[in-house]
Amino acid sequence: MKKYDLFRCLVLMVSFVVLSCGKDDGADGAVTEGPNISSFSPTSGPVGTNIFITGQNFSTTASANTVKIGNTTATVTSASATEIFVTVPEGATTGAISVTVDGQTDTAGTFTVTEENAGSSGITLSQSTLELFTLDSETLEATITGETGEVGDILWSSDNESVATVDENGKVTGISQGQTLINAFISDEVSTNCLVNVSPSVFAVGFEQTDDQTVAKLWKNGIATNLTEGPPFSAATSVFVDGVDVYVCGIIDNGFPTAVVWKNGELLYQLSDGSTYAGASSIFVYEGDVYVTGSEELGQNNISSARVWKNGNVSGTLTNGINVEEGAAGEDIFVNETGVYTVGYEESPQNINGTPKLWEDNIQIDLTDEQYHGRAQSVFAVGSDVYVAGYENNENDVTLAKVWINGEATTLTDGSNDAEAYSVFVSGEDVYVAGTNYGEDESEDRAVLWTNGIAENFSDTGSTASSLYVYKDDVYVGGAIYESPVYQAVVWKNTTPLELEITEGTIESAVLSVFVK
Repeated sequence: MKKYDLFRCLVLMVSFVVLSCGKDDGADGAVTEGPNISSFSPTSGPVGTNIFITGQNFSTTASANTVKIGNTTATVTSASATEIFVTVPEGATTGAISVTVDGQTDTAGTFTVTEENAGSSGITLSQSTLELFTLDSETLEATITGETGEVGDILWSSDNESVATVDENGKVTGISQGQTLINAFISDEVSTNCLVNVSPSVFAVGFEQTDDQTVAKLWKNGIATNLTEGPPFSAATSVFVDGVDVYVCGIIDNGFPTAVVWKNGELLYQLSDGSTYAGASSIFVYEGDVYVTGSEELGQNNISSARVWKNGNVSGTLTNGINVEEGAAGEDIFVNETGVYTVGYEESPQNINGTPKLWEDNIQIDLTDEQYHGRAQSVFAVGSDVYVAGYENNENDVTLAKVWINGEATTLTDGSNDAEAYSVFVSGEDVYVAGTNYGEDESEDRAVLWTNGIAENFSDTGSTASSLYVYKDDVYVGGAIYESPVYQAVVWKNTTPLELEITEGTIESAVLSVFVK
């Protein structure tokens, strides 16, 4: 959810109750619980119909589940511990639905295999399976055969609206990763369905630089959209997806850099008036409220102060510019039920280069003794536990990547080279940090992911990492790959680069923030 330090470098856990439905004692005396079918739908249909079975204790390996309709084995298309999708095979006849896992079987009600277009009446859909990304939509075209009604008489439903929804016209919209059935029916005898597989969408923002301008960019699943046209300089620094709405913050320079927010590609807020230097670094949406942090020059000396904006208005001036030489900035923001957490840096008489800071509900917390220069660049909160990523120089002026957990610092690098931590993300018991180990030149820089302190390079070539997002079991890192003599934007999924559209003629580009939904 984070980005490069732009001003310096141009960044249902599925909970389930295990129900005993047939327990066998294993050879070692352990109790093995067999499959338990809760429900299935639909209850009738012709060969080719998709059936959605729910329950417990299924195998997550599709082929390890044997599903039968009567005595005929059905084709399992996908499976989880609580869901199985099967297709009615050729030769199937009416019979009970059964699931067998590891030699244990549970049997449910009867599925009635009907004739295709029985009585010359039925519904045919344009697709029997549909692949979607979240927030994308596609309309299923329906055809009526026989004299059962008109297309307008069809009723549509989704077996799981948390995965995909469907409107009265058959328009299907992906909501979250998973599978479900979209049903089209006029009556129990006249119905059909479509199996929908929804994959997560990967949102990335950053910039592209050409000969005459730098443009703020939004990539969704690799497809690029320009957020600006015309200004000599603009950049998108952070992205957050709330429901179906995509929020992006950044900078537009029309003489003075101005802090802005876009919603669904349209300018939503101009956070500063454009008369002094300002920039938006990070955005977070919580319970419908839009929070942004960044910096804005204040006072007669035009010293940059760290700011927080809420719904377009200033809600906190984290620093006042007094007794500092150059100022301060907010770099990242995170909001949950326990508070508003902001990180960044502030310069002081003790260290005019700035030192890492954390603000909880606008109250400043020092992360260091201010002896050495540093920055706090990313924050993540789980309840009241606060994780901060950044860097601090040591006595030899070597930059060390660090993560602070509730104020306690852990150094991620050994000081043999400069390194910075740019982004932190917590998933379950795991703490992920993304950043960069710096070499003698750009070709020797390496994007790196630390998982619970263990480092892994994301590239064997020159690269930098600026942003991190963990979705289910997949780790996404945004940044740039050095392709001499320039950097090009990249998003890695589990160390594999995803394809991004790059405008022809782009001199340099980078991903500064990534979000997955």
